[in-house]
Amino acid sequence: MSKKVNETPVTENTATAETNAAVVEVVKKRRAPKNYLNNADLLQEVIKSHAQKRMTDGLAKMLTLLCQRYASKGNFANYTYNDDMQAYAMMMSCRTWKNFNPEKSNNPFAYYTQCVKNCFRQYLMAEKRHRIIRDKLLVAHGMAPSHTYLMDQEGATDGSYQFESIPHNDDFNYNDNDLEC
Repeated sequence: MSKKVNETPVTENTATAETNAAVVEVVKKRRAPKNYLNNADLLQEVIKSHAQKRMTDGLAKMLTLLCQRYASKGNFANYTYNDDMQAYAMMMSCRTWKNFNPEKSNNPFAYYTQCVKNCFRQYLMAEKRHRIIRDKLLVAHGMAPSHTYLMDQEGATDGSYQFESIPHNDDFNYNDNDLEC
């Protein structure tokens, strides 16, 4: 696929030897990059999907692209479970695409972006809850928890926290039978 290129002739000052020789350079200017999703196209796909009472392939591709691009932001790019966050956001997008009402708003991009953002946050909070439970189980069994847990419990910022000084947390109830696989 070839891109259109605007060609503009540029000449130098008449005092130079190149201008006297009538040499003209052609400078190729690049067009501004297009947005990866067009709000008008997205609105049109949503209306078409509402008319068919099912998600169209075009809307699914657009929501997938939205999830992928949002996941590549610096906030989320380096998580090891980035693919899981994207999958969760896509699942929720497929479940809730009908909730956008084109009669109330003509900005589906903002609506679906906010949905994806909320899904990413929900997934991160669930991971945090799982991490805390895992760390409490590790402490209860005398093993070393994650560094984040140690820093949160102690409030230390200089990294001088020692594992032996972790107090046993009696308010966390666990059952050894629950730990069996």
